[in-house]
Amino acid sequence: MHAYNLPNILLILLLASSAILKPPNSISVEARKLATSNGVFKVELIHRDSPLSPYYNSSMTPQERLKRAPLGYISHGHNIQLSSTIYNLNDEKSYALVPNGGGYLMKIALGTPKVEFLAVADTGSDLIWVQCQPCNNCFRQQSPLFNPSKSSTYHEIPCNSPDCTHPDLKSGCASNNYNNNNNNSNESLSSSSSSCLYQCIYGDNTQTTGVLATETLSLPSPDATSPSLSSTSLFGCGMDQQGSVGTQGEGIVGLGTGPSSLISQLGSKINYKFSYCLAPLTSDVSSKLTFGADVTGSEVVSTPFKIGERPTYYLLNLDSISVEGRDNPVQIPVRMDVIIDSGTTLTMLPSNIYIDLRAALVNAIGLSTIPSPIEDYDLCYNTESLGQFSPPNVAFQFQGAEVVLKTINTFRQIEDNVSCLAMLATDGTPIFGNIAQVNFEVGYDLQAKQVSFAPAECTN
Repeated sequence: MHAYNLPNILLILLLASSAILKPPNSISVEARKLATSNGVFKVELIHRDSPLSPYYNSSMTPQERLKRAPLGYISHGHNIQLSSTIYNLNDEKSYALVPNGGGYLMKIALGTPKVEFLAVADTGSDLIWVQCQPCNNCFRQQSPLFNPSKSSTYHEIPCNSPDCTHPDLKSGCASNNYNNNNNNSNESLSSSSSSCLYQCIYGDNTQTTGVLATETLSLPSPDATSPSLSSTSLFGCGMDQQGSVGTQGEGIVGLGTGPSSLISQLGSKINYKFSYCLAPLTSDVSSKLTFGADVTGSEVVSTPFKIGERPTYYLLNLDSISVEGRDNPVQIPVRMDVIIDSGTTLTMLPSNIYIDLRAALVNAIGLSTIPSPIEDYDLCYNTESLGQFSPPNVAFQFQGAEVVLKTINTFRQIEDNVSCLAMLATDGTPIFGNIAQVNFEVGYDLQAKQVSFAPAECTN
C-alpha cells in the first residue's frame, strides 16, 4: 500500500479520560525466540479473498468481493482530532478508490498478555499499527480493538523524546494552541497531551492518527511446535482512522526501508533480509513470508533498488516492457523508477506507457474486447468460449533482471467468464503490484540494496 504523510499537520489531543503516561522503553529490538534451523523464521500470509481468510464470504461472486464497500466505523468519544485546517473528521465525503480488492494478511500478536490481529503485510509503508481503545473513528474489525491499559508492556513515547522523531513518519507533540482552537476550552489536557502523536495517509486516502508507543510484538510460527519471533517494537496505537483498511485487515505491518518498519527494527536478527512467495488470490493454500534468508536457485535474477528522498519505498529501475507477439515481440521503452509494493494489488503505469502496452496486448491477443463489469478496469475479454484464456507473456525488464509475467500475473478473473487486465493507467507514482508478483519468490536484502525474483509454485 503506497503510503504518504501529510505535510505540516497539527495534531491535537483532546482528553476523554485521564491516563498515566508510562516511561518509554528503548526502541531497540530484541529477537528473543528466533525459530531456526539455520536462522530462518517463516510466517503465513493469507490473501483477504482466500477461503482461509476470515473476511472470505463464499456466497459472494468475485465481482461482489471487488465492489465491497468499507465496513464502517466504531465511534467512541473524541480523543484525537486533526486541525480543521488540514482535515475535518466530520467530513463524510467519499473517496474514489482504486479497485484493489485486498492485500495479503499476516498474523501478529501485541502486548502482555498477547492479543492477535490480522494486518496487511505492506512493503509500500513503514509503520506497524493497529486500532486502539479509546477510539474516535475506527473501522469495524473482526478482533476487539487493542486496549493498551490491559498490557503490562505498553509504553507511550513522550513527544519531547528523540524517539518521537522519525524520517519516515509525521510525528510530534499536540498543538500548543489547543485551547484557542477548541470550543471546550474549560477541559484541560491530561498527561496524554505530552505523548508522541503520529499521522500517516496512504495512496487510497486511508489514514491513521494515534500515539507512538513501544510494545512486545510476536509473530506466531505456522508450525505450532516452533516458538514465535518476539521483539520490543515501535508501533502506532491508532485512535482515529479514515478510509478502507477495515475492508481487508485490522491494521498494517510496514515492511519498507525506513527505520520504523518491522524489517529495519528486526535488523541484524534477520540479516536485514526477507522474502515472500504469494499464492494466487483465491488459493486455499497460504502464502509464506520468510525472514533471514536469501532467495536461491538457478533462475534467480536480481535488480538493485534505491531509496527515495523519504525512506520507505523500494524503487526499481524499469528499462522496458515487452509483449510476446504473433510475429515479433513488441518492446516498449520505459526507463523510470517503479515502487514494488506488496500492499497494492494492481500494477499502475503512466498513461502513455499503459496505452502502448494495452495496444500491444490487444494486437497480440486478437480477440474482441468487452466492456468491463467493474468500473476502472479497462481491457476485458469474455472467456466463455475460449476454453483456456492464454494471453501473451509480458516481460518487465528491470535493471539486470527480466521478470516474465504469465497470465496469472497480467489478467484477473472478474466474473466466471470475464478476465480483465490487472494493470491501470495512473497520473501518480508507478507501482509494481502484488498480482504481478504472484508465483514468484521475491526477496529483499536491505544491506545489498537489491530485490530478487525467482519463478515458483507458491501453493507448494
